[in-house]
Amino acid sequence: MRERTKLSLPKKQRPKGLFLYCNGCKHYYSNDKEGICRCGNLVYKARIHVPGTNHGIKIKVFGTKIFRDVLNQFYEFKEKLESNCYQSVPIKRNENTPIRLIDCFAYYMGYLNNVDVPKHKQKNRDKKYIAKYDLLFEQYKDALELNGVNCEILKFKEVNDDMVGFVHEYFLKNKALANKTYNNNMALLSAFTSHVINKFKLEYQNPFLGIPEMIVTPKVKAIGESEFSKLLNLITPENGIQLKTLRSRKNVKKTNHYKSWLVFAFKLGLYTGGRSEDIVELKWSNIRLQEDGKFDTLETIDHKIDNANSHRVSDTDRFTKFFAITKELGDLLIEMGYEKYKNTDKYILAPEDELKRSNVAGIISRSFSHYYAQLNTGKIITFRNLRKTFMTSAYKEFGLASTALTNHKNPSMTNKHYYDKEVTRDDAKENFSVFKKRII
Repeated sequence: MRERTKLSLPKKQRPKGLFLYCNGCKHYYSNDKEGICRCGNLVYKARIHVPGTNHGIKIKVFGTKIFRDVLNQFYEFKEKLESNCYQSVPIKRNENTPIRLIDCFAYYMGYLNNVDVPKHKQKNRDKKYIAKYDLLFEQYKDALELNGVNCEILKFKEVNDDMVGFVHEYFLKNKALANKTYNNNMALLSAFTSHVINKFKLEYQNPFLGIPEMIVTPKVKAIGESEFSKLLNLITPENGIQLKTLRSRKNVKKTNHYKSWLVFAFKLGLYTGGRSEDIVELKWSNIRLQEDGKFDTLETIDHKIDNANSHRVSDTDRFTKFFAITKELGDLLIEMGYEKYKNTDKYILAPEDELKRSNVAGIISRSFSHYYAQLNTGKIITFRNLRKTFMTSAYKEFGLASTALTNHKNPSMTNKHYYDKEVTRDDAKENFSVFKKRII
C-alpha cells in the first residue's frame, strides 16, 4: 500500500487564513498536529476573510504539497486579492505611462480602436479616421528623423517647438499639403498630444497649441443644368471602363464604374442635397405624406450628427432630418418605383443590390468622378458638388429660410461653405438692374 505524503503546517509559521483541508470529511485544520484524519485526503487551502463583510470569504486550493511553495502561492493570492479590493472581477488596471513618443503612438492607436477603454467611453470611429492617424504618425516620425532626431529613443515630453517646426516644414515643403489638409493634420496631432498629457497627468505643455492656421478660402462650385444633363448622358457601360496601372501589379487593372442605378443616384443627390451616405440609406418607408395623400418629406437619420455622437442615443431619440419632396424629387421617386415599393423597408436606391450601403456610397463617389472627368471641363468636381448645387439654389431662392431645406441650423454655414456666388452673378447679368426699368 502506497504511503500518503504527510503535509506540513507548523503552528508558529502558519499565516492567518491558511489551512489543511480534508476533501473527505470536509474539515479544516489549523496545523499539521490537528490534521489527523482517517480520510487521508488533506490539501492546502486558503480561506481568507473579505474585509467589511460578516461571512464573506475567498477560497483557493493549492496543488503543491511542499509547504515553502504553498507559502509563496498563498501570499501571491492574498496580495492579488488586496490589490483588486477583494473583487471577483478586475477593477484596477495597472497602467504603465508610455515614455517614448513611439510608445505613445502605439497607445493612441489602441485607444482609437477602444482597446482597454471603458465601455461608456468607447466611440465608434470611422476606419478612415483611424487610418488617417496611422499615416499621420508615420509622417510625424519621418519629419523628425529627416532632421536627425532618433525617434527610437525620443521621449514624448522631449518634443519641443523646434521639432514642431520640423513637422510644419515637412507638411508644407516635403508633402506640399494644401492649407486645409495642413490645418487638419496639425489639429489631429494637437488632439493626440493633449489626450496623452491629460490621460497620464503629465507635467508638460502641448507644443502644438497656438499654431497659426493657414488661410483657407472655401471654393464652392455648383453644377449647371446643361453640365449635369451632359453628365447623365455619359453614363453608359462603355464609358464606365477605366484602365489603371498599379505599382503592385504588372498588368493593367480594368474597372467598370457603370451601375444601372447611377442616374438615379446622381439625381437623388441633386434633388435632396443629401450626402452619399444619406441617400444610400433612404428607404421607401421614410416617405411622409400630407393629409391629402401627396408627397411631403423624406425623414431620415442625420448620419453625420449620429456618427459624431457615436450612436450614444437610443433608436427612438436619434437625430433626424427632412428632405422636402419637391416636384422634381417626387417625379423621380415615382420613376424609381414608388407605387411598387411604397411603405416597404426596401432601400430607395439600388434595392436589389446586396452590397453594404457604405460600399454603395463609395461606388457613387468614384463613379461620379470617373464620368465627370470625361466632360473635360478642366474643373475638379465631385459628387459633393451636387449638394452645393442644391444649397446654392435653395439659398438663392429662400435666403435665411433655406435652412428648412438645407437642414443647417445656421444659414451662415450654407453661405460660407455651400453657396456658389457665381450663380447669382451670372443671373444678375441677365435680370438685375440698379434702377428698375420702367415700362413705357
